[in-house]
Amino acid sequence: MNTAVNVEASLQLESLAGRAYQRLDSWKEIACYLRRSVRCAQRWEKNEGMPILRHHHARGATVYAYREELDEWWRGIGSKQGMER
Repeated sequence: MNTAVNVEASLQLESLAGRAYQRLDSWKEIACYLRRSVRCAQRWEKNEGMPILRHHHARGATVYAYREELDEWWRGIGSKQGMER
């Protein structure tokens, strides 16, 4: 029983480590991943609902996003544009 718990905990840690690798930790990293300008990425968050997360601090906040979520959002935007044509 103890071994099963250890295996499950190990798998959860691996999953978290993989997700951390997928994390983009600034507007610059997010924009670079999307091959757009920082301003364009910020505009997409505001106007198009791009999934950006924030870690709030005493003064201000840090933005971050996960590649997987951005990819899903991008595919959704593309399918919407295809339907409008």
